[in-house]
Amino acid sequence: MDVATAPFLTIPNLPPSVLIVIVPFLVIAGVLTTTRLYTTIRYCLALPRHTSATDKSAKAKPPPPVPYTIPILGHAISFLAPRPGKFWANLFRSHPRATGSCTLLLGGRNIYILFSPSAVQALFKTRGPARDGFNLQIVEKGLGIDCKEGLRFFGIGEGPDHTGITPAQQLENIDHNYLLGKKSVNELTAEFVRVLRDQVTSKLKGEGGEGKEKDDALYAWLQDMMFNASTTAFMGSRILEVYPNLREDFFNFDRVMLTMFFGIPKWLSPKAYNVREKTLGGLIEWQQQMQEECKSNPADPDGDVDWEPVYGSRANRARQRYYASRGLNTRTRAGIDLGFLFGLSSNAIPAAGWMLMHILDPEGDQSLLSRVMEELERARRDDGTLDIPTLIGLPLLHSVLHEVLRLYVDVLVTRELEEDLKLPLDDGKRQVLLKKNAVVMAPSWLGHRDEALWVDPPCHQFCAERFLKTDPETGKSVFSTSGTNGKFFPFGGGKSMCPGRVFGKQEILASVALVLLAFEFEPLGFVDEQRKSKNEFPGLRKSYSGSGIMAMDGDMRVKIKSRK
Repeated sequence: MDVATAPFLTIPNLPPSVLIVIVPFLVIAGVLTTTRLYTTIRYCLALPRHTSATDKSAKAKPPPPVPYTIPILGHAISFLAPRPGKFWANLFRSHPRATGSCTLLLGGRNIYILFSPSAVQALFKTRGPARDGFNLQIVEKGLGIDCKEGLRFFGIGEGPDHTGITPAQQLENIDHNYLLGKKSVNELTAEFVRVLRDQVTSKLKGEGGEGKEKDDALYAWLQDMMFNASTTAFMGSRILEVYPNLREDFFNFDRVMLTMFFGIPKWLSPKAYNVREKTLGGLIEWQQQMQEECKSNPADPDGDVDWEPVYGSRANRARQRYYASRGLNTRTRAGIDLGFLFGLSSNAIPAAGWMLMHILDPEGDQSLLSRVMEELERARRDDGTLDIPTLIGLPLLHSVLHEVLRLYVDVLVTRELEEDLKLPLDDGKRQVLLKKNAVVMAPSWLGHRDEALWVDPPCHQFCAERFLKTDPETGKSVFSTSGTNGKFFPFGGGKSMCPGRVFGKQEILASVALVLLAFEFEPLGFVDEQRKSKNEFPGLRKSYSGSGIMAMDGDMRVKIKSRK
């Protein structure tokens, strides 16, 4: 039989209109199949070199490239799915953790992912890798700032000015002097505590006072007080007077910021961009009024005034002066301020909320609240104020905070490589090669929730005492993070570690302390985001990787009354 007429090779005589429809699908299917087949073969050939126990003396190799199906996009679609931890769980169903690293293709760019504690720790100690491009992406895509204005703010590539300091060094000095310096942080914390105490006092008079009780959602109740206090302490009291809807608009922005940062176009998510414009509009109005009130000359951050109502703290006044020296327009200033609010409130407030919910959890350790209260009494002065140095030294409270950070922080510590970099794996027995011009990420989720690193109790469980150890000399419990290098990094690591971490810790601990010392709470059950009753402790709200402190998908209903 002639091969050309063999029945199984005969191509149906289809109408052109049908072929027009079918052929593109066949071509796409062929491309996707070929891509998957090629990347799988490449992965299978590379993987043994990263897992072989007999290949530890060989030269360093790039992380194995994980297979994908869609050219250019690679793993981007599944990586951007707003389900915390889902991408990593799917990845490690087939990719062995023993490799310590892997390569993902995200939107046409190779991204190295590190999850070996040795490699992560070494990355943090390396001075070469930078994050300039990542910072620009944040301000441009996430905050809506023009590219030229973003470059002007960071001063990337600029040399020193007449004082011999570059713009980058000026920003570092602001962080070091006003966000990390002990005197400035203590002043900032004192102002935060003062404002929060005023709000707590108001709550005591307005609800739960004189034997009254009130039912409320715990986190929503806390969020309002903490946002007002931290914003006032850092930014001044005038901002909430000029922009009274800031809290509501900010938390709407908080939910959508990463949508824009990851490049989701406006036509796919118009609400996100509209929310940002509304929030920026309110901050622009505030900026314009404050510039008029202080005649574009904020109070000297190094003067005698530690806080004033127009621009608030020394740190904010120093930043406002930096904006002026760089010639930033009002929209850019408002955008950078929005970014600061994001760092100020989108992490500390949820962290305090998670702490309170675990301490009060009716299904958790029933002795935890009494043990925390016993510690807090040691930090309360005779006049009812908090002794902050004592507070931040309380071991159990500190352990609860760090366990919350371990369970609920999701950050992508990102660096850009300007030259090839070799990092150790397995305590240096093997090495991984990261090639220049690539991006490397160290996801906190992979260190914080590694079942092999957090064993007793298992990593998915909350354990208030996880960061406590017994002092062999005194027999007392002491707080300790020893042995967690490279696997626990809630504030990032290296030279770009979060500059607000010192104030952030004090803000969280002070909030939890003031609330627990002032009020009694009776848990009444849990609710979802629509305030409908549910049986389970709140879980994680849908969010993208890199969200910082992940928000909860519900709340705890409580009966609140003042303590006697």
